[in-house]
Amino acid sequence: METEGQKNDLSKFRVGKMRLKPAMRLFSLIFPFLVCSVACYSQQVIRGYSKPAKFNIVPSKDTATTSLILTTNVEFYKNEKKTALIIGNGDYKNGPLKNAVNDAFDMAATLGTKGFRVIMKLNASRVEMREAIREFGNEINSGGVGLFYYSGHGIQVDGVNYLVPMDASVELKAEVAEECISANSVLKVMEYSKNRINVIILDACRNNPFRSFTRSDEKGITRMDPPAGAKQGSIIAFATAPGSVASDGETRNGLYTSKLLKYINTPGLTLEEVFKKARIDVLQESAGTQTPWENNSLTGDFFFTFR
Repeated sequence: METEGQKNDLSKFRVGKMRLKPAMRLFSLIFPFLVCSVACYSQQVIRGYSKPAKFNIVPSKDTATTSLILTTNVEFYKNEKKTALIIGNGDYKNGPLKNAVNDAFDMAATLGTKGFRVIMKLNASRVEMREAIREFGNEINSGGVGLFYYSGHGIQVDGVNYLVPMDASVELKAEVAEECISANSVLKVMEYSKNRINVIILDACRNNPFRSFTRSDEKGITRMDPPAGAKQGSIIAFATAPGSVASDGETRNGLYTSKLLKYINTPGLTLEEVFKKARIDVLQESAGTQTPWENNSLTGDFFFTFR
């Protein structure tokens, strides 16, 4: 039997429970919005106070993306316009060079197989050299890669380098500028071009053939800076160090050019690697007496031969 007090307590409990039901319904409706609001606020806090993460994702070499990039670069290098001016002077009356013409001919033939359009002059007069330089300048105005190779006598006078034509008649030092071709004139032509890369190779560091004014401090040719203007820089290479004399060689080619030809034909070498490997070989075979030299401002790559 329930007492009167128990009935009153039970009645109060039922009334309180009935009063809680609306509150519970209201809470069940509000609760999802509260959860969402808290989550959104948390994200805002994280975004506001977290530092941005940086990821260095490097695809493996066998991915399709990497293969596509490599393929694109190879096709670009293969299809890029390439123009070379090759001059070889050897049959001089004074101081003939037995390998200079062979060097030029073999360099022209090799570059021809690498996709270069080659302008070649052998045993050229001053006028013929001028005309060839002019033709070369017109060709490289449309961009690409420009390469100038000279094998023959080269001399320095008062810090200026000159290339010696076949018909140069020099008795006085003052006549050199008039009778010979300034190497700077070729560099200027290349500087005004729209090339991506310019390459200058001077295998011209032999003894001065004009003995009448030769000085001990003007042996070979002097240091030159590569021409400006190319979009990805230039490189100028010498058969030996400035002020030194290079060997004309005992076989078909001069020592320096023979090594250049070897590494131009070696697959996968960049331009700088070709010259570096040639230098190492020349140093070894000359017992350290001849050190090929380069000055360069390159920021891009070039390959003569692909893998």
